[in-house]
Amino acid sequence: MGLRLTIALTACLSMTACATVDLNEVALQSKPSASKAVDINVVQRATAKLYAAFTSRGFVDKDSRNKMRSAARVLLEGLEEKDVTSEASVGYAALASDSRIVLSDIRIASTHVEQTTKAAEVYLAMAPAEKKLRKELVSLEKSLIASREAATIFEEALIKTTGRASDTEFVSFKVSVNELRDVTNAFGDRVRESQMHKANRIN
Repeated sequence: MGLRLTIALTACLSMTACATVDLNEVALQSKPSASKAVDINVVQRATAKLYAAFTSRGFVDKDSRNKMRSAARVLLEGLEEKDVTSEASVGYAALASDSRIVLSDIRIASTHVEQTTKAAEVYLAMAPAEKKLRKELVSLEKSLIASREAATIFEEALIKTTGRASDTEFVSFKVSVNELRDVTNAFGDRVRESQMHKANRIN
């Protein structure tokens, strides 16, 4: 009886150990996939949050989506702000009555722009040379256009509520937008270089 019990316990322990190893292996196999998913979507997720926040808070007009999609095809290098903001919604500025609220909204917008820029900078620095960046570029272009449109709306709101648009928050926001422009242009350069290399290999 004692021998049988010993054998049975040994068998159970062996099965438990095997089950533990199998579960650990499954966990280890699943981690890289999750990490890869996060890496692939970090820029698009940041830009999506920016645009969602801007549209929900009225910093851009929801009806301007089609205009942004078409304008995103324009080469951003040297593009003047008036080229992408001439049709900006005046709804936010028309409703603005308290400069403190406007400045608070500008700080919120700046945070989204800065987070998007930082995510893009890190992603671009770590992306392999052969990595296709077309989707990320389009997302960044869309966010840049939204940010420029918001800058025009904020300026109108500040002038209406304070008679000027020289507040530190607004100046900082414009600097953040320029930094987003720079990293967007860097993505554009990488995409064009990749296309050129591909064309050269074909020829």
